[in-house]
Amino acid sequence: MKKRILIINNNMHIGGVQKALVNLLKETVGDFDITLFLFYPFGKLMSEIPDDVKIISPGSPYKYIGMLNYDVKGNPFAYFLRSFWALMTRIFGRTKVLKFASKFQKNLEGYDVAVSYLHNGAEKAFYGGCNDFVIHNVKADKKISLLHCDYNECGANTENNAKMYSEFDIIAACSEGCRNSFVAALPAFSEKTKVLYNCHDYNALSKLAADGNVTLSNNCLNILTVARFGREKGILRALHVISRLSEEQKNKIKYYIIGDGIQMPDALAFIKDKRLEDTVFCLGEMSNPYGYIKAADLLLISSYSEAAPLVIGEAAYFSTPILSTKTSSAVEMIEKTGCGWVVDNDEESLHKKLCELIDSPEVIKNKRNSLNVVFNNELAMKQFKSLIE
Repeated sequence: MKKRILIINNNMHIGGVQKALVNLLKETVGDFDITLFLFYPFGKLMSEIPDDVKIISPGSPYKYIGMLNYDVKGNPFAYFLRSFWALMTRIFGRTKVLKFASKFQKNLEGYDVAVSYLHNGAEKAFYGGCNDFVIHNVKADKKISLLHCDYNECGANTENNAKMYSEFDIIAACSEGCRNSFVAALPAFSEKTKVLYNCHDYNALSKLAADGNVTLSNNCLNILTVARFGREKGILRALHVISRLSEEQKNKIKYYIIGDGIQMPDALAFIKDKRLEDTVFCLGEMSNPYGYIKAADLLLISSYSEAAPLVIGEAAYFSTPILSTKTSSAVEMIEKTGCGWVVDNDEESLHKKLCELIDSPEVIKNKRNSLNVVFNNELAMKQFKSLIE
């Protein structure tokens, strides 16, 4: 009989964690009996979940932690309840609030393995909850918690989170760098902390890029960022660099940003204030950004902290070179694979390297032509099956 696996996640809105989850489901659905428990079973990626995956959701307050702000717009009742639980979290902390919420949730039983797919963040942040759900509301022979963050940099290193991780059989980080960060904070969990690389749907990438065919100018350096407009992504910092470059290197760059988020209004205001409308283009959230990823000359990752962004593997697949600030997995995923360059995590280092690349376009061309990486999910699947079995 196939092993029965229960995977818990918050929602299926467009995001790195959700994309990685979809890719994992596509790779594993034939080998296991998988049930996906979503706090909020909506989002643009719902349509990509394989038909054989059973989808269930809560009738308890857990559903509100799976919602984003725009999910409750136009629904005063849902807006009030989400706001209430968010306020309670800010006052009492997520651990206490979700332990109380668990009393309204029927326990799930009969699974061989339960996987919490989303890590918790800071204690007062209304985010995560998958670890809490697996501990309080699931009975399974084995419990696994996945880690998609730099544990020391995202506010997750709390006493309550440490206590919760002690109740899991396995903790699986999405890269060696993320594992190292976690173990540095919680060395007692070193032996049970493993690595599980994210999967990619390589078969779909070429088709999606063709469907979203994009042609960019040949007369300048086309730089692309694909990320949420959150503080940790450093997009406002990148805009400061681009503003300086637009004055120093007139008409030599175009900067495209794909994504949405809380800092987008600040970014748009900065673009208008600096009169960058002909240089910077905020394209919003896209379900298919691959035409731009393929067409861009350079993918820019300006993050203050990162885990293992899927967009690195996606850019590498299209031979698009990458420039990234130094974060937990950047050297491992970019420098060591030859996919691009990693600089110190500050504005000046980004500015200096971009100046070099603008002045030497042949360096980018050579990097694109020399990339030699094997693209498959064999190692990730070997790791996953090892965790499960």
